Amino acid sequence: MLNDIERAHATAAVEEAMKSGGNARVGVIIARDSEVLTTGHKGERPGLHAEQVALAKANEQHINVEGAQLYTSLEPCANSRTNRVPCAELVSQAGISVVYIGAYDPNPQVYRLGWRHLRDHGVQLRDFPADLRACARQVAVDFAKVFTNGFGLSAGAKFDFTQNGGRFTISVDEEQGSPSWETRWTDCGARAIYLYGGRPGVVALARFANEFAEIDDADALDYGGTSVKVEIGSIGVMRNDHGHLLCQVVAIEPTAQHGGTGHVSVTIRWEARPAEGRTA
Repeated sequence: MLNDIERAHATAAVEEAMKSGGNARVGVIIARDSEVLTTGHKGERPGLHAEQVALAKANEQHINVEGAQLYTSLEPCANSRTNRVPCAELVSQAGISVVYIGAYDPNPQVYRLGWRHLRDHGVQLRDFPADLRACARQVAVDFAKVFTNGFGLSAGAKFDFTQNGGRFTISVDEEQGSPSWETRWTDCGARAIYLYGGRPGVVALARFANEFAEIDDADALDYGGTSVKVEIGSIGVMRNDHGHLLCQVVAIEPTAQHGGTGHVSVTIRWEARPAEGRTA
């Protein structure tokens, strides 16, 4: 449980995040006990993450942040696949002693990797209390939707199938009542993944089909149950009261159990075929 001073700084980090534009809103407060040393939010300076902004402002103002505490509404990034120095690395290099986290990044290339980097470099880690975690998640909800929801009659997505229960909801559009399919994906191997249709959906494998156009009538497939194994390049089809959703697995970054390196994801593309009378 956070004390009153810690809670005030965590609240301020969420409020700072609300100043951000776009769908990736992040706010940071760097404090030393009760004193706020510097702040930052994504978008405050072009191209910089919130942690970068706060640390840059501290450096420009000759503020020593070594041993200070950092409060962030969203887990610091730790994506080694970009040219950017990850924020988790910048934070640990700056000598921050404690990092308080409001929400973990839903990006499959980031989730909990920032936390791990900070832990491995001697930074103490704390979570926001439940009510402020909910606030932090709400502030970042549009960003999180990128990794849990997809929209359009045809599009693609990449998400971590080990998070959010493996669920990824696809809708024709963002209107309430729009035809939608809640797909669920679970681990199978390095070259295949299980697709679950859940309830009331059932699924089929469009065996040997390489393109959506090769599937004439999706109802002609064998819907024998609620799950099917889909290999890379293959097409699984989910059917529910809204119609059919055709999903092709484009790529898989497997779990460590199947030779993965820590980045877990599945990349899919889809085509939605709403039932007669249901349109976008």
